[in-house]
Amino acid sequence: MLQVRVHGPNDARVDDVPPPSPGPADAVVRIAACGICGSDLSYIRLGGMAGPGPEPLCLGHEMAGVVDWVGPEVARVRVGDRVVVQPGNEELGRIGGGGPEGGLTPELLVRQADAGILHAVPDHVPLDVAAFAEPLAVGMHAVDQAEVRPGEGVAVFGCGPIGLAAIATLVDRGHERVVGIDLSPARLALAEGLGAQAALDPTQVDVWEELARLHGTEPFMFGPTPATAAFIEASGSGRVITDILGRGRVGGRMSGVALHYES
Repeated sequence: MLQVRVHGPNDARVDDVPPPSPGPADAVVRIAACGICGSDLSYIRLGGMAGPGPEPLCLGHEMAGVVDWVGPEVARVRVGDRVVVQPGNEELGRIGGGGPEGGLTPELLVRQADAGILHAVPDHVPLDVAAFAEPLAVGMHAVDQAEVRPGEGVAVFGCGPIGLAAIATLVDRGHERVVGIDLSPARLALAEGLGAQAALDPTQVDVWEELARLHGTEPFMFGPTPATAAFIEASGSGRVITDILGRGRVGGRMSGVALHYES
């Protein structure tokens, strides 16, 4: 069986590994789709989670597939079920990114299958779309961390998959004053299509002047600042964090969800 694993810095391989050996409480999922996360690219770059480890690191934690086998003690799923695989919990550890299994493989061993980490996928949802459930959850969590209240202005820096998931979550929850910021015209169009109040390209406009125009201003001892109450940093740019800290309003909140290599 094949499994994508990291052996060292910039050394990712498709290895031939033994097939799953499940126990009576386990299940095996035949993977239909598995995304590649920015964290996976970090693991490849570093050679592991924080550098090379004693064992190769299995990759893949954004996955969906079909249950192919269940142990006799499993009651919550059946063979043939279409599922999203939650990449772990506190008790069982992770799948991909530090766990003994990873989703970039045709057959994934899911330990303790009744522990609530296999979630049913409706028949009308393609499995390659269902695999986006994990990054969607990351975007939703970023919004939760920002603690956005009704009527507040929000700026989402970075309109990649996570930033767009955050925008979609905000709009779905009824927030109307959501601004997306990115360099890509295609991503900005997607942000507007999801319902963002505005989509800004920082190479074309002064983002902070536009936030002040869209969200109003708050007084400050050195001059007024945009009244934007919450910022979601999904760009990975150290300069963005510095700008938010230096130009955001007093009492503003920042939810950082991007990977940052430099500050």
